Amino acid sequence: MSKPSVNQFHANAAASGGVLGIITYLLMKIDADPALVSMALPLIAAVLSWVSTKIGDPEVASFIGTNAADDGKPVKVAAKKKPVKKAAPKK
Repeated sequence: MSKPSVNQFHANAAASGGVLGIITYLLMKIDADPALVSMALPLIAAVLSWVSTKIGDPEVASFIGTNAADDGKPVKVAAKKKPVKKAAPKK
């Protein structure tokens, strides 16, 4: 599977943000309790992320995805190695 492009990530985030904005606007328009709205938004974002993995590329919507390898186990990310400083040449 090819690596998702940055544009796909931005499009997914923009669409999810737009939906969250519309939901927030509608909830405030019907005078919903602000505390309820603020508690519901992370849950709605998680649901949107899950829906995005079902209708699109799972690697793009990796908020709750696992980026599973071929055997179904999560991929382990290798730690970055620090560059080794070379000693100055002796004169």
